[in-house]
Amino acid sequence: MADFIVTVKLPNDPNHDPKNKITGPCPITKAHCTDVTGAHHSAVIKNVLSAELVLADFQALGLHVTRIEQIETD
Repeated sequence: MADFIVTVKLPNDPNHDPKNKITGPCPITKAHCTDVTGAHHSAVIKNVLSAELVLADFQALGLHVTRIEQIETD
């Protein structure tokens, strides 16, 4: 089992202004987000067998995955 950081790209939000970020619940994880209108969002996914399974789960939700990184744990 491994942990991963997964980054997804959402459709562009016309309200997005990188100089005036809006905080609130993340569109992906519902946790606190520092830029809810931004296109890219990352989430930590824990205890998964492989990056391929993480990718398949996110794609099944209709999300565009741009990056998956395995987290090294002690």
